Amino acid sequence: MKPRKRLDYKAIFLGLPVAAIIAQDRIIMDCNGAALSLFRARRRDVVLQPFSVLYPDLDEFEAAGRRMEPSLIGGVPQDDNRIMRRLDGSHFWVRVRGHAFNPAVPHEMTAWLFSEITEDRDAKKTAISLTQRERDVAALLVDKLTSKQIAIALGISPKTVDIHRGSLLKKYSAASTTELIGMLRA
Repeated sequence: MKPRKRLDYKAIFLGLPVAAIIAQDRIIMDCNGAALSLFRARRRDVVLQPFSVLYPDLDEFEAAGRRMEPSLIGGVPQDDNRIMRRLDGSHFWVRVRGHAFNPAVPHEMTAWLFSEITEDRDAKKTAISLTQRERDVAALLVDKLTSKQIAIALGISPKTVDIHRGSLLKKYSAASTTELIGMLRA
C-alpha cells in the first residue's frame, strides 16, 4: 500500500471555490483567490490591511464589528447579508458567514466566507426580498448618488430610480432615504 500524500492545507485554502478570508484582530491575514476575485483586489492590497478596506466606510466597519460581536462571543457563526465595497470602489450585496475561533476574544482570530447575492441561486431568500434592480439601486444609494447619477450608472430613467427607491423605502419601512441608507448598511 502506497503511503498517503500529506495534504497541503494552504493550497486547499487558496483554491477553495468560495471567497474566504482569515482575520486577526480585524486585520486580514490571508485570503484565497475567490476572495481576491470577488473584491477585485490583488493580494498586496488586502493582506495585512484592516478589514475596513472592504466596507463602504469606516463608520459601517465599526458598526458591523459591534453588531457581529455578540454572536461571535456566543460561539454562533455570524450569518448576514450586507453591502460591501470592492477595491475598485463599487459596492455590492454579499452574504457573509463568520466564525470566531476564540469566542472569549471574538475578533482575535476569525474566518469569513463571502458569496455575492446577485450570483447566489438563493437570492430570493435574502432578508427582505429585493429584486435585482432594487439591489442595484440600493448599492448606489449607499454611495449617496442622486437619482440622476444612479439612472446614468444603470442606464435607466431617474423616474424609474425613484420608483425603486420608493419600493425600498416601503420594504424597509423607512421614513426617508437617509434612514433607508442606514438600514441598508446595518
